[in-house]
Amino acid sequence: MLFSWLILRFLPFFGSICVTTSNLNLYMDAKETRRLLGLQAELYYVRDGIINSYALSFNLPVSANIDHICFTWQSLRENPQMFYSMNFSVSNPRAMRMPEPDISLSGIVPNELSEFKVTLPCSGLMSAEVDIRMQMNINIFSASNLTVLNFKRRKICLKDNSIWVKDPSGAIPVGARNSSQLYKDLGQTFSSSTSSDASTSGLTTSTHIFYIAVGCTCALILLTAMAVAVYYLNSQRSMDRYSRRINYYDSSSSQALTAQSQTFLRPDTPNNASGTGLPNFRRGISPASELKPTDMKTVLKEIAIERKAITLGELLLEGTFGRIYHGTVLWEDEDKESKEQEVVVKTVTDQARPDQVSLFLTESMMLKGMAHVNIYTVLGACSDDAGAPPLVVYPHTKEGNMKKFLQKCRMSECGSRYTLNTQQLVYMAIQIIRGVQYLHRKKIIHKDIATRNCVVDQGMQVLVTDNSLARDLFPNDYNCLGDNENRPVKWMSVEALVNKCFSPASDVWAFGVTLWEMMTLGQQPYADIDPFEMAAYLQEGYRIAQPHNCPDELFAVMACCWAMSPDERPKFTQLLVCLQDFYTALGRFI
Repeated sequence: MLFSWLILRFLPFFGSICVTTSNLNLYMDAKETRRLLGLQAELYYVRDGIINSYALSFNLPVSANIDHICFTWQSLRENPQMFYSMNFSVSNPRAMRMPEPDISLSGIVPNELSEFKVTLPCSGLMSAEVDIRMQMNINIFSASNLTVLNFKRRKICLKDNSIWVKDPSGAIPVGARNSSQLYKDLGQTFSSSTSSDASTSGLTTSTHIFYIAVGCTCALILLTAMAVAVYYLNSQRSMDRYSRRINYYDSSSSQALTAQSQTFLRPDTPNNASGTGLPNFRRGISPASELKPTDMKTVLKEIAIERKAITLGELLLEGTFGRIYHGTVLWEDEDKESKEQEVVVKTVTDQARPDQVSLFLTESMMLKGMAHVNIYTVLGACSDDAGAPPLVVYPHTKEGNMKKFLQKCRMSECGSRYTLNTQQLVYMAIQIIRGVQYLHRKKIIHKDIATRNCVVDQGMQVLVTDNSLARDLFPNDYNCLGDNENRPVKWMSVEALVNKCFSPASDVWAFGVTLWEMMTLGQQPYADIDPFEMAAYLQEGYRIAQPHNCPDELFAVMACCWAMSPDERPKFTQLLVCLQDFYTALGRFI
């Protein structure tokens, strides 16, 4: 079983990190917990230096009448001092402005028991549920000794309701037109009464209805979960007759071959046939169908931006005909006020052929309309000017293309802000998994998962993007096998190479190669292998070897992604559990 394997593999590691002394307390006191959850108890996120991963994983709801949250903290050691830095992100910047702490964004954790407040300012422009992420980085000696704490909140913002105050009768919106208007956008109806007694009675009735609805919903979820469990068990029994186990090579025996990072291994070599130390994943094929193509003119019309509103700035990446610029876009809000936003603009030169322009626009629209914190979706496009090259606009990111970012980290001096440790790389890989999981839920197979098709924002936030212009900007990553089609040969699974068969399992294979890229900080996989020989190499069982300084547990995850049979590869849900547990093990203590 997967979890038994994780316990056995991580037990020596746990024994080595449990000697760290306690340094930090970070929690919500009983008063704050009662205000947010109605519970009279303290909620610890870090207690005597031990991180409560369950509390951190909980996405705490914040109602519309609460405009701030409070934390209590204390450093339990005076020397050396404990430093912190924090940053925030929101899923809907139009509904909520960036959270504002009443302390500086970086500094020293106080030795005295102290409280700090984070204000959650709704804009009042629209009604929405906004996911908030507060990342706090704690370190003691240097940036390399870093622990990352991620707090998640889900804030309800109401239209025309940016400020709330308290009076003796409860929370009253200031500046709202009326209570019915506030709840209109959220699909709720609230009837006001001039009598205070009638108002109190109405609220009580609404509360009862709410609890009844919640109870019914929970019962429905439970019944659905039981039905899914029964179906899963039945399908697993039927699969047992056809499934077979593939023995992988032991990561410890392969470690001796990693003197050259491009050594290739066979999982069925005699001294590795036992496959000990590696997880045994079994999965059934769960194919995701691709979206039907939509008329490109209709799609572009939906997100059209006037060319005069786009200003091109610094050239970030350049290919034979493709260009990526840093730029700005001038938007108009509902009040007809102009607002400038930093963006990234993809375009082509005048020398691009019509088929290249068409492919660029088609691939750019691949993730249009996707709304996820780890998906890099298009903001708008301009292609209506006759003869002028099209412009496709994306949100601006701090670090830009992930492959270029990793290569800068590899070439930087020790101590640079680009220095990455294993925990940070695992955190970035987890975000890629979440992004791809979202695409699969939308019935989209990416087909080209790689570091070149990801971008990095502030706080090491990773977003999976489309592959538009990737063939032109990263020509060494694509090869033509005589069929006049450039493909990412060294990221493709066996069935995708030989039969052009793509599925969620082929995305899992590509993620394994992407994880290898990350651990080598942007090196080229299978650099010494001729692209025309890749299919034969893979069919014979050869795989790329373990990178230098890559933990055995992490390489075991990669190796499972490269199973010959798609049925034997892990699902992304299993990969997420593996990497989350490994990330927790790396950062359990400060």
